[in-house]
Amino acid sequence: MPNDPLQLPPQALEAEMAVLGSMLIERDAVERALDVLGEKDFYSEAHRRVFAVMSELSGRSAAVDYVTVGEELRKLKKLDELGGMNFLAELMHKVATAAHVEYYARLVKEKAVLRELIAAATGVVGACYREEKPATDILDEAQADILRVAQRQPLHGVVEAKHLAHEVLEQIEAAHKAKRAVTGVASGLKGLDKMTTGFQPSDLILLAARPSQGKTALALNIAAHVVLEQKLPCLFFSLEMSRHAIMQRLISAEARVNLMDIRTGFFPHRNWTQLTNATARFSEAPLHVVDSSTLSVLAARSISRQLAAKLRREGKALALVVIDYLQLMRGSGRPESRQQEVSEISRGLKALARDLKLPVIALSQLSRRPEEKGRSDNRPILSDLRESGALEQDADLVAFIHREAYYKRNDPTLEGKAEIIVAKQRQGPVGAVDVAFNMRITRFDNASLDEAPADAAPAPDEDAQPDLTQ
Repeated sequence: MPNDPLQLPPQALEAEMAVLGSMLIERDAVERALDVLGEKDFYSEAHRRVFAVMSELSGRSAAVDYVTVGEELRKLKKLDELGGMNFLAELMHKVATAAHVEYYARLVKEKAVLRELIAAATGVVGACYREEKPATDILDEAQADILRVAQRQPLHGVVEAKHLAHEVLEQIEAAHKAKRAVTGVASGLKGLDKMTTGFQPSDLILLAARPSQGKTALALNIAAHVVLEQKLPCLFFSLEMSRHAIMQRLISAEARVNLMDIRTGFFPHRNWTQLTNATARFSEAPLHVVDSSTLSVLAARSISRQLAAKLRREGKALALVVIDYLQLMRGSGRPESRQQEVSEISRGLKALARDLKLPVIALSQLSRRPEEKGRSDNRPILSDLRESGALEQDADLVAFIHREAYYKRNDPTLEGKAEIIVAKQRQGPVGAVDVAFNMRITRFDNASLDEAPADAAPAPDEDAQPDLTQ
């Protein structure tokens, strides 16, 4: 290697191999890499040839994998020059997962841009030394060369209005024909679904409350409705409770059997049928649970992408991601403050929703202000969101849980009553929805009898147990 590092153009050979390896092991990675890179962005000639073959196969909608790429290179009489199938195997062994292909691709792209800038700048330096043209001409050519480098960068996300307008009109026409009140992922609570029309793809939904108001209970109720009634895959991240505790709650709410009795074993024998039926339903449900107390936003995005890719290969689509809860997540690196870290987490979850085109529900704590003495109304407001204004900014929908019975425990008229307050909604109205809450089975239901589900059973007649909500 030369002593002067400037003699070696910027390059990232390891990242180039990681990109190609990711493309070989996952179809979804091919599309993501092609969105960022072109053949000329690779420094290694061997890597350029492999990428060109992959790009050509993808353009034909053919499979892109170890076998097909090797066969195509063999037809072009280039496989032996590259080192045979062992070369492709080496690329695949560079990565264990394709989750980070975009990061590797951006690194390769950055080095390619630097090489183009060096070439352009070298031409300008040479022209300056030769002094064959006026300085104004050299300056004009230099600006043109730099502009050409900038113009060669892809315009990600730029769509012409003529295409966008027709796409939206098709969506409007489809909605007119279907005439569905719920167009997104339904929560199972009719009042909430009517106000939101369901949780929409690419939206970040913030579900916030003070402790013991029922955040986890509501999130699990929504997840249960999605996987049991709509038969749609859901991914639930739990940073506070174990996977077994999560399933206990799900079975308790579905079977409508007192959660404390399930934990202690002191439940009537007649409840066994309800419990086994609920267990059987969940055993066949497309629910995926991750319990980790050290989850980072990058890890959540990686796991979600991997599961989404796995489900796509099976002909299914991940419909919902739930995070319980946001303040327990970690950002990347060492942020200057917790507020900055929460802002990073919020942006990361919003990016996850947009990348996978699905709703992401993130549970969040509220500050203590709703409980401060002298405050006339305990109902939470947007300014009560804890630690970061970015939460309010990034979220497409912000909903609060409020149970007045928590603050007025001696008022029997408030027992079992709760409100879900939609405080922000980019594409719809705001307001409060009355719901029923049974703390003994940690379940939210529709408030009125005419909205109750057909399988609703009366609340257990056992004595009340301690509040088990989160």
